[in-house]
Order: sequence, then C-alpha cells, then structure tokens
Amino acid sequence: MHRPRSHRSVRAMRLGALILVFLLLSLLTTVGVLGYAFFSDQRNLALGGLGGIFFTLLLFLIYKIFSSSAHCPLCRGPVLGGTRAQFHRYAKRTLGSHRLRVARDIIFTNTFVCPHCNESTRCVVKERNPRA
Repeated sequence: MHRPRSHRSVRAMRLGALILVFLLLSLLTTVGVLGYAFFSDQRNLALGGLGGIFFTLLLFLIYKIFSSSAHCPLCRGPVLGGTRAQFHRYAKRTLGSHRLRVARDIIFTNTFVCPHCNESTRCVVKERNPRA
C-alpha cells in the first residue's frame, strides 16, 4: 500500500474529498430549490436559490484549488481532478464517477484506489528513515 510523502498532499486529499461531497449536495439542493421556486412562483425562494448558485460556485473554486494538489503517490495522476488521462480498465465507479468513488473512500476508509494506476493508497504520510 502506497503513502503520500507530505502532509500537504494528505490534507489536500481529505479537504478535496469533503468539499467534493459538499459541492454535489449543494448543487442538488440548489437545483431542487430553484425548481420548486419556479413551479410554486415564490420569488423569495428563487432569491435563496440564486444565493445557492453563488455558494456552489464558491465551493467549486475551492474544490479546484484542493483537487489540483491531490495526486496519487505512484503515478502522480490527479485523483480528485479531471484530466483527459486514461482510466485503468478495472477502475470502479460510484454513481458513474471515478472522483466520487475516490472521495467516498478517502472520507470513510482513509484509503483509496487510484483510478489511473489501480493501486491502493493510504492517506497517511510516509515515515522517513532518520539518518544515523
């Protein structure tokens, strides 16, 4: 099982995974609120949905910052960010998304399987051997 070399990388993986889940929940909530506001003709609720859109955009920007720093320690592929890189043929998905599977695994098990190289990684900093 592989491990990242720096605390910054581990922190980026954990925060990026949490923000991705919050981003998806915020997006679903905003779409639901806006849909209900338009069908029930409630102007105040529509303004709340507009605020939800801005909050979702802010979460998206924060997610992009953290996801750009979350890399697999073996193949250096971005595990939470989108690239045009090819996925491993045995890479699994959650709800049709490789990123969501990685985020779910990081949050609940503190490990993940890279969708690019299909190698397992533990989200704990690699211990360094002190020189004697």
